[in-house]
Amino acid sequence: MNNKLQSFQDSQHAFCDWIRDPKQPIPQSFETERMRVYRELLFNNVSSFIDLVYPVARSILPKETWQCLLDEFFQKSINQSPFYNEISLQFREYLSEQQHPVLQDYPWLAELLQYEWLELYLDTLEISEKQCVQAPVWQFKTQVWVLVYQYPVYRWAINQTDLEQDPSAIMVWRNQNDQVCVEALSPLFAFLIEKLHQQPLSEFELCELISATLPDLSSHEILLQVNTLSNLLTQLELIDMPKNSITED
Repeated sequence: MNNKLQSFQDSQHAFCDWIRDPKQPIPQSFETERMRVYRELLFNNVSSFIDLVYPVARSILPKETWQCLLDEFFQKSINQSPFYNEISLQFREYLSEQQHPVLQDYPWLAELLQYEWLELYLDTLEISEKQCVQAPVWQFKTQVWVLVYQYPVYRWAINQTDLEQDPSAIMVWRNQNDQVCVEALSPLFAFLIEKLHQQPLSEFELCELISATLPDLSSHEILLQVNTLSNLLTQLELIDMPKNSITED
């Protein structure tokens, strides 16, 4: 029985090794044509999951480069989940963990893969409404993410040709209609929104933060920044302004 079990396990390993790398000899106990068909189905299935999540990256990279990345990922990675969104994440993490040379050849690629995967993540994430705090503070009604990029990957489309650097910050969230939304931010607003995301803050605390960050601003200029941020977040339906707000005066 042990010999039979060992023989079966050896066959399994040989089968999986060939599925990953068809350059190896096909195990004698398997039919060549069936093996090829089975591998093609598996490879195409995994590749389609990745292609679906990263259409912009796929369109910008040379076809040969993208195909090599898919081949290498299929051959060398150890996938822990059959779900397409997790396979696409594992593809991105594989390149990052391996410090893959392609990330050096195309310095914008890591950010583009991260942003394209984030769109899928937000589209499938279960987001619960936040409990409102009964106090005169600013508080987000839903979860938001502040991201900083060296390349404006959030603006890129399929077959993008302008790949120049343009450092910027954005806020990403999913609105009440389950649409993924993106808003470009100034460095100051990115900093304040990140603080607000961590905990609700009063307008006085926001003013103090601005004063500490930009000490050369006058009181009037600080209030102007707070008012502008208030208008932006209210217009985007991300916060409900507290009553007796400074910005209402």
